[in-house]
Amino acid sequence: MHSPKVHLGRIAEVDRLRRFQMHVLLFGKIPPIQGGVSRSTWLAACDFLDAGHSIDVITNAEAMEYGFRQMTMEADDEIEVFQQRGGTIHNVESIPTQSYIPWAPPFLTQMLGAGLESIKRKVPDIIIGWYFEPYGVAASLLGRMYNVPVVLRHAGSDLGRLRNVSTLGIAYDAFLSEAAAVITGKSAQTETILKQAGVRDDAVFRAKGRALHRSFCDPSQVFDLPELVARSEEWFSNYGFDDDTYQKLIAWNRAGLESDDPAIGSYGKIAEVKGTYNLIDAIDALASKGIKVSYRALWSATPKRFAHAFKYLSERQNMRGRSIVLPPVAPWRVPGFIRSCSAVAFLENRFPITFHTPQVPREVIACGSPLILSGEIYEKVYFGSQLVDRVNVLKIDDPQDVAQLEKGIADLIASSELRQCLIHHSKALSRVLEARAPIGDPIVEIAEGLVGNEYRSAAVG
Repeated sequence: MHSPKVHLGRIAEVDRLRRFQMHVLLFGKIPPIQGGVSRSTWLAACDFLDAGHSIDVITNAEAMEYGFRQMTMEADDEIEVFQQRGGTIHNVESIPTQSYIPWAPPFLTQMLGAGLESIKRKVPDIIIGWYFEPYGVAASLLGRMYNVPVVLRHAGSDLGRLRNVSTLGIAYDAFLSEAAAVITGKSAQTETILKQAGVRDDAVFRAKGRALHRSFCDPSQVFDLPELVARSEEWFSNYGFDDDTYQKLIAWNRAGLESDDPAIGSYGKIAEVKGTYNLIDAIDALASKGIKVSYRALWSATPKRFAHAFKYLSERQNMRGRSIVLPPVAPWRVPGFIRSCSAVAFLENRFPITFHTPQVPREVIACGSPLILSGEIYEKVYFGSQLVDRVNVLKIDDPQDVAQLEKGIADLIASSELRQCLIHHSKALSRVLEARAPIGDPIVEIAEGLVGNEYRSAAVG
């Protein structure tokens, strides 16, 4: 078992470029697919280019339905820059629904076709599948066909939820047992699952997360709320909302622009286990008491779930004129959103996948915004031992206790001393965390080790 520890310095980076160049074929989520896996896969693809390697990325990002698709802006040129630097992206085509019966998007077959086309152009030295379905399966099948080493990287929901479906689990285990490397986190539970799946001990790599994107260190980034609200009006027209819901949402967001009250923000998927409704209830209760407070959010959800949550929000008239809900945005815009808020809440609780380790808390403290955190995540994040309630974080033991959540937010709004304390100490903690994190994703060094048949001590312990 291996554990990447520290990043390479500039001298080692130069040495790496001189040693050899790999060609990488990567299957995975990238923007505009929302979420942490998409962000991490995208940054890793950029890291391969930074290390002097060539890479083909095969994805279904442009075929993603609205709701889990990031709202793009005209200035979002990161994908174009990636291609200008020599990276190749193949987006599989969108296929009209009900093109065959029973209907399901044929993403796996499309990925295989795109992969075959890529390999005809240039045979890769290594194939990566990031997230099992369909990316890891496609990578594994092509690796078997062409006798190319395969690296698989799991998240929480594929290993912790999809694998529990018996027919899926059988297939995943077969591919996991054949992989040259399986990248996991530092959870004893995931290691047990991988061992049960038949993964060889020498194929398991415990990798640290890379340092946050440079945008988290750039306080000059502007989050133009009026521009984003205007853009969202066209974007939401693709969600298929009924006209009443659509018109109410547009009017609601326009009214929210008039508020300059302290904004409590949240971003990511919405659900009861994410504390979405608890946060709305707490802010509504504060507003009913005349406390100046507003709600600002980036919601990732199917149109049906989005409409349900918005109905819940819009039934609370105290929230009108003090709420803005937008679709997910590109990952490089998230730091601007965080900084636009007076505080950001991450209230995940009773989450069914226990080894799920979200990165949102780390992102929030890096931006210097006060973090309101559920007790569950307070105990779960890898830097939990360095968190201190009301010093560098505001802990809410149980977000379903709305009275406790309401009091915590009220205290934060009322006390500039508390806010400044949280900002100062959380930024200090963030500097330590990011200084210790690898500059690039360890997957680059793991892949280099497999292809070059050599692991450097800086990459693997």
